[in-house]
Formats: sequence, structure tokens, C-alpha cells
Amino acid sequence: MIPATAYQTGFFSMKTTPALIALITTVLGSGTIRAQKETAALSPEELASRRSSIVNLEKHIGQRQERLGEIVTDIRALDDRVEDGVGEIVTMMSQVKDSETSKVRIANIKVDVIVGLKRTIDYYNQHRDTLREKLRTGNSSLPKETLEKDLAIFDARIDKRVKQIMELAKSFPDPKELEKYESTYTPGWNGWSYENQEISEAWKQNRRDERQTESAREGVRKGLADSIDHLQQRNAYLTGKIQSPSVPEAEKAYYQTEIARNNGILEQRNTELEEFSSGNATSAEPVMQDQAHDLDLLVKSSRNDLREDFFSIFRKYDELNRARAELKQLQDNLAARKAWLTKYDAEHPQ
Repeated sequence: MIPATAYQTGFFSMKTTPALIALITTVLGSGTIRAQKETAALSPEELASRRSSIVNLEKHIGQRQERLGEIVTDIRALDDRVEDGVGEIVTMMSQVKDSETSKVRIANIKVDVIVGLKRTIDYYNQHRDTLREKLRTGNSSLPKETLEKDLAIFDARIDKRVKQIMELAKSFPDPKELEKYESTYTPGWNGWSYENQEISEAWKQNRRDERQTESAREGVRKGLADSIDHLQQRNAYLTGKIQSPSVPEAEKAYYQTEIARNNGILEQRNTELEEFSSGNATSAEPVMQDQAHDLDLLVKSSRNDLREDFFSIFRKYDELNRARAELKQLQDNLAARKAWLTKYDAEHPQ
């Protein structure tokens, strides 16, 4: 018997449709409704086709995993070649300096190499910012762990380039205290020698070295100081975002991670700036004009090859990300198919 309160509350009001009454009657009569509809039975042929699709998909995934491994191998080979080549140039140029005949040719080569290294840092930072945004938003087909691993690789490359720039800058010679004038003697017709005062070539070279050294070292000091300032401003901004009530908790958690990472870089940059500012020039051997010319040609040729390899790395990296996304999609598809078959087998035992 239905309680009177049901009528009083309007549960069976005039607006109740016949379909709704039929549904309620069914519920009251049966006592339950199945929470989930049972999967319809398949024919043996259809079921066999479903099982076969899993085997085929697993084979497809195996092929894509193999291809992904090949791309990774290509990237590592290119990266090794670039790192070896850049390291060789930095070491070679750090061991030499200008002479009175080469004037500023070696210094100019070093400056060009430093500029090239800074450009690679900028390129790494662009890709680093892209990864950082994907980690912040979670808008990526790749797992968080993969993105963080890639980010760590870019950070390591940036740190290495900073150290190489510092190594080159330290190889510029320290200024010396030299006499500006030197005496030369010209024999006269009557057997007397005449003394002449001329500006010393060694003094002239020292002045050239001094200008080049001051410019190079000030550039590095400014670069390190700017990096420190940028990181401090970034952390202040992130701290403000964390305190904002409108920012999602997941985003705040990422900001905390980034602040911790930035603090580690800040500590390192401050140490590098202190060491660089207080350090003396490293020892280097002066080279003559012909040697400087040969080194110039060698470095330019090597840099052209390294530039092509460097950009090939990022073309391969884009290909790697496409392969990763495709593989993830296939793996998700496989998991869904296996889950469906597991459910079907449970509902339709043989």
C-alpha cells in the first residue's frame, strides 16, 4: 500500500506521465534495475575478429616503438656530434690568444663563438618555455614524466653552454703594466747612433687585448646578472600566482615545482658570477697571423656543420614528439580493446 504522504507531496500528481508511472511500477515490482546493460553476444566470427584486432594492434605498436627507438638513436648521435664539436672548438680557442701580428683576429673568433653559444641558449630556452607551458596546463598528449625529462635535458644543455661561454671569456688575457715607449737606435754616418722614442708594439697589443678582454668579460658578467634578475622576477611572479585564490590547485603545485627549480639555477648562477668576477685569465699561447687565419677558417667550417646538426636535432625532436603522441594513442586504444574483451568474457563465459 502506498503511503498517504505520497499523495500529499504530489509524487503522483496530475503531471505524472503514464510512461513515468510505468517505470515506477516496474521498479517497485522488480526491486532493481540493472546498473549497466549487458554486452550483446557476438557471433564466433565477430568475436574472433575482435581478438585478432588486438594481435594486429600489438604488432603495430611494436613497429611504432621500434621506429621511436630509431628516432631517439638518431637524436643521440646528432647530439653527441654537436657536443663533441662544440667542446673541441671551445677547448681549442681557449688555449690561444692574439700576438702582435694577429692583433685581434683570435679575439674576434672567440667573440663569434660566444655569440653562437648564446644563440643556442636562446633556442633551448624557447623549447624549454613550450615544455613549461605544457606542464602548467597539462595540455599535452605526453606524460608529465616525459615532459619533465625533456625539460631537464634542455636545462643541462643551457648550463653547459653557460660554462663554455665562461671558459672562453676567461681565456682573454689580463692587461699588463707595460712601458708605452721604447728606444730604438739608428746608426749615423759619422759612427754615432741616434736614439728614437717609439710606441712599443707590445704596448699596442696590450691595449688591444685590454679592450677585447673588458668587452668580453663585461658581456658575460651582464649575461649572468640578467639571468639572476630574470629568475628572481619570475619567482616573485609565481609566488603571487600561488597566493591567488582563482588559480587551480594543480597549477599551483606546478608553480611550486618551478620555483624550486629556479632556486637551484639561481644558486648556481650566483656562484658562477662570483667565481667569474674574481678569477684571473687562464693561460693561453699567442699565435701568429698565419695560424690565426687557419684557425678562423677551421672554426667557421666546423660551425657551419654544427649548425646544420643542431637544427637537425630539433627537427628530429619534433618527429619524436609526433611518434610519441601516436604511440600513446595506439596504446590507449589497445587498453580499451582489452578491457572490452575482459568484460565480454566475464559476461559470456565459454
